Amino acid sequence: MNCDKVQLLLSDYLEGELQLGLKRELEDHLSACPDCARLLEATRSLASEWPRLPEIEPPAGLIHKLYLIPETASRRKKAWSFGWKFWLSPAFQPVLTALTVVLVVFSLLTFTTPGRSLKKTAALELRRTYSLAQKTLVRAGVLKDKLQGYRENFIASLEAKNIYKSDNN
Repeated sequence: MNCDKVQLLLSDYLEGELQLGLKRELEDHLSACPDCARLLEATRSLASEWPRLPEIEPPAGLIHKLYLIPETASRRKKAWSFGWKFWLSPAFQPVLTALTVVLVVFSLLTFTTPGRSLKKTAALELRRTYSLAQKTLVRAGVLKDKLQGYRENFIASLEAKNIYKSDNN
């Protein structure tokens, strides 16, 4: 046993909390080392003087500051709760996964040759679809005009035969 270990175990020795084998090793060292023996005696005398010391009342400001320590620590903890641990928490992992997938797809479409050709193909298909939609709207307008003409001719023929009287006349 060395002096550093004796210093660590000295208070446990004085309180009688050491195991028998460890206690014997410590006592052997104390009998061989005068420095550790003096430290033991100084610690014993301090322990015997301790109960005779007057109890000092701490200042009110100190007590108040001690009570504020947990509140301040919890405020600091809340302020930093949105740190790097939050981003790695299990609740946020699906968001990180989705973001990663979006970034990978975006980079594949933007920075690779197949992605560029896919963008060109998508743009071409969009133009083609827009053109078809325009043609369909024009045809719908022509069809509407034709139906309006048929309606007017039908009403005119009914009025000529006095079967139908319109409100316009």
